[in-house]
Amino acid sequence: MPSAFYGYLGLLLASLFWGGNFMFGKMVSAEIPPIILNFSRWFPAAIILLLLFHRQLKPCLPIIRRYWLLLTALGVLGIIFFPVFLYQGLLTTTALNASIYLAAVPMATLLLNRLFFRDPIEPHMLVGAILSFIGVLYLLVQGDPSNILVLNINSGDIWAIGSALSWAVYCAIVRLKPPQLINSVFVTSLVTIGVLLFSPVYLYSLTQGDGAVYRELSTTQWQIVLYLIIFPSILSYIFWNYGISIVGSAKGASFTNIVPLFAAALSIIILREPIHLYHIISSILIVCGLVLCNRKVRSP
Repeated sequence: MPSAFYGYLGLLLASLFWGGNFMFGKMVSAEIPPIILNFSRWFPAAIILLLLFHRQLKPCLPIIRRYWLLLTALGVLGIIFFPVFLYQGLLTTTALNASIYLAAVPMATLLLNRLFFRDPIEPHMLVGAILSFIGVLYLLVQGDPSNILVLNINSGDIWAIGSALSWAVYCAIVRLKPPQLINSVFVTSLVTIGVLLFSPVYLYSLTQGDGAVYRELSTTQWQIVLYLIIFPSILSYIFWNYGISIVGSAKGASFTNIVPLFAAALSIIILREPIHLYHIISSILIVCGLVLCNRKVRSP
């Protein structure tokens, strides 16, 4: 059996590639409409996944039909809402802001699990969730509470929060995944369903003239689209599932929290996005909330 080192390396690479989605999404958000960018990312990924895993997919079709509603919901949340809202938000907000909102997903998932599945919330978890919410709110108003009164809130931040919330709902209900579906078939099913449902939206966008953007893309922009197809859409899932199979889901789940860290670091280093005091304060509040939510309380 492979050593734990390779398992952790797989999880680390998956997190890095997902973090790169924020940075590269920001780089092309002004040139490629969100609908066009999302379809251009997922349609080739669906074709590649079907070519790789079609043999495993066929015997699982009865299970897929039985759980079609759940798989459809997960496909809509993870393949459509999460990336489209993110790319729309990156038009007017920074990748750094979007990554900080993503960091609040574990706390949002905690509350959703309580709402949907009646999972217990310990007092320290509740305090952590409140701290994280304050951190998100502080970032939203850019450290100035008066912005709430004058509604001086960037629409891009609202879209980015919607993206994070859609991923939080995804994380909350993915626990219902049928155990009979291996991860390769599961991911292929979600991507295929998401692409099929998104195709009419994409075709409508083409009728509005958005498809003309393809003729205007530079070599660098095509390379970014290729990155989005190969790395965050395919390789991240492969490396993630590989890592989980070695180190286990309990240890692997914590690597989800590294994605915002990579996204923030890449946006600062490569995009040169400025860091303000409110970024630091909101990040500290969210991280403190995350630590509280994951702290294990010893039995008396």
